[in-house]
Amino acid sequence: MINSEQRSAFSFLPHPRLIQVSFTRFAAHVIMGKTVGIFKGTLMNDTMQDIDRIFHPRAISIIGSSGRAGSFGRLFLEGMIRMGYPAIYPVHPREKELLGLRAYSGINEIPVDIDLAISLVPRTEVLQVVQDCAAKGVKGLILFTSGFKEKDDEGGKIELEIVRAAREGGVRLIGPNANGIYCPAAKLCTFPGALMAGGLPSESGNTAIISQSGSFADYACQVLAGKNIRFSQVVGYGNESDLGAVDFLEYCGEDKETRVIAGYLEGIKNGRRFFELAKKVSKQKPIIIWKGGLTESGAKAALAHTGSLAGSRQVWEAMFKQSGIIGVHSVEEVVDCVTAFSWLPLPKGKRTAILSGMAGTNVGTADNCLRLGLELEKYTEKTIQRLLEILPAIGTTAANPTDIGAGVLVNPSLYGRTAKILLDDENVDMLITITGPDNPATVRDLAEVAKNANKPMVIALFDIAGLVEPQVKYLQEKHVPVYLDPKRAANALAKLAEYAEYKGKE
Repeated sequence: MINSEQRSAFSFLPHPRLIQVSFTRFAAHVIMGKTVGIFKGTLMNDTMQDIDRIFHPRAISIIGSSGRAGSFGRLFLEGMIRMGYPAIYPVHPREKELLGLRAYSGINEIPVDIDLAISLVPRTEVLQVVQDCAAKGVKGLILFTSGFKEKDDEGGKIELEIVRAAREGGVRLIGPNANGIYCPAAKLCTFPGALMAGGLPSESGNTAIISQSGSFADYACQVLAGKNIRFSQVVGYGNESDLGAVDFLEYCGEDKETRVIAGYLEGIKNGRRFFELAKKVSKQKPIIIWKGGLTESGAKAALAHTGSLAGSRQVWEAMFKQSGIIGVHSVEEVVDCVTAFSWLPLPKGKRTAILSGMAGTNVGTADNCLRLGLELEKYTEKTIQRLLEILPAIGTTAANPTDIGAGVLVNPSLYGRTAKILLDDENVDMLITITGPDNPATVRDLAEVAKNANKPMVIALFDIAGLVEPQVKYLQEKHVPVYLDPKRAANALAKLAEYAEYKGKE
């Protein structure tokens, strides 16, 4: 059953229409009496302008900056300096200088316009910070402080006061209980874990992450960056008191630099608008979502974490299926899917070939493929003949799955040659290749085949310590998806096929 609160979360609100036109960022026009901005080739509404300015601020202020070792105020200040952001204005009630930067006792004393403020102050001081930012004309404010609606009724009342003050003052909020943003093009990162680890790459990419959990956004960025994935923008928005999932999905959906959207959700304020927007965006780019709170215990944890009503499993699963969202169930699965969607073409169907030198692994992988809804078709006669011409006569199988036996140990090029033949087969839409990391020549041959293929090809390597690490790094540098378990490789391809099928229904 869907209760009244869940029904309310999926109530209808009209989706703002975005009109395509080519101009430059931040220009303003009036269309039918409504002021809009220009966003990477798209006229955008006021909220999209606000988000764009938050991701690309001309100047930022860190309220609660500190020079004390071990403090969050110092961590953020050092991290921003290390990232190379050029216009940082620290706020501290007493200090005149922090880490070589002039400090100000209040944001109102800063002599330039501030587009984005970052608040690290205690809960009792947040309302005053919002009021000060409103008086200064700050466009966006990230509230890291927790202890609001997710904690108790009193916190909920304070959060409402904060939102009221922000709206009256024209300040857009991310949070409270947020981890903020990462935008490499702006040299901006506010994720504590990443800052502690030395920051994130300043090189931009095509992946966006929208996360209600700040730690998920932080951790996923670090893991994916280590796998050679680069980002357009990332946000960990916390309690969603103002800007939230719908707003950031719309922004990333219209962003021409973003090709893959991933995220973690616990609940949303406007389910109907999210659903309609996801249907529109999914026709253009994949949306990969891990939905938390689908069990009774998970729902209680979501309420305590971000104050979100998680909703029923049946409602969410139906919405994902109808809107084309790719649903996943772990950080690991998010990472696996982002890698596949970032680097591979979409398949024409579900027909999958399996290639390895280990018959037992082939059988188990075939079982997993079939459980995931993939198909294992017979090869054409032409393919079978080509395989018989190159495979050793003993210990091999010229069928699907394909076993090339132990001959590869003395003939490292056999894997690559066989993979190319399988990809040429008209009955094959995708290929899983399974091998060990002990022969770098084989890995390099397979990488070359995958790079030149017009079909999805993934590689599964056995996790042999001391051998696998350099081969994984090599494949990731070549933008070839690599997994340390054939089942994970199969699952990534199954998600690709699922999305391709949805897009095919256009």
